[in-house]
Amino acid sequence: MTGTRRKYIIIGAEVDQPEAWLHKDGSINAKKGGDGEPLNVEYIGRLMVDLSQRGKSGVPKAELDALEERIKRALVVQDFSAHDGTAPLSDAEREAILDATTVRIEFESRRRGSKKPDRNTRILVVPSDETLAIADAMLRAQGEAEGFRPPLSYELDRALMLAGMQTEIMEMVREFAARAEPGWTPALQTALEAHVEQAIRERSRFKDASGRPARDVKNEIMSSPLRAFHRSVGIYATNMCR
Repeated sequence: MTGTRRKYIIIGAEVDQPEAWLHKDGSINAKKGGDGEPLNVEYIGRLMVDLSQRGKSGVPKAELDALEERIKRALVVQDFSAHDGTAPLSDAEREAILDATTVRIEFESRRRGSKKPDRNTRILVVPSDETLAIADAMLRAQGEAEGFRPPLSYELDRALMLAGMQTEIMEMVREFAARAEPGWTPALQTALEAHVEQAIRERSRFKDASGRPARDVKNEIMSSPLRAFHRSVGIYATNMCR
């Protein structure tokens, strides 16, 4: 495949959309199999936490090379061709773009000083062209707005935020009782609070085709603050701001 001027960005795969799995023998392929670990933003975030704790000196070069390949396979090409009217990228073109992509893991450093201030190195990774420019242009065209969708708001993020704000939402609902509106009764207030609690619960769980709670990774993350943290680390690390 030759170079393309079509619009796309390279980001981490969402937790329910991995395109590659890591197997116990170290192999990576597109089949989950019986022991496949999905390579996605949660994997990237969990790996970053581990590497941060180990530090650069604790990661041999051979292992680092292997980890860079794993992260590469945890990335996906998100196509924005529709924004300029060009033909969408084919699966083969996406694959070719990823195959030609290089991933490099860099370690920030902290030198502790016994008599002098600590010396810290922070690395600001500036993405390649269009990685942030596409969303920037879209939001500039949108102009000012109230109640807009935040730039980082995947389906799972919205559910996590809603569940996390349940206490504040219920406080707002209970404040209504103090207004003593004409005709408002304790029974109606109780019914309203029960409805809002149930509505939040329903909107904070992902369902299967039959309407029952799905047995999937999103619901697993909804009940695991640690996994949600790893996912968020992976998202920010791969510039998934859209």
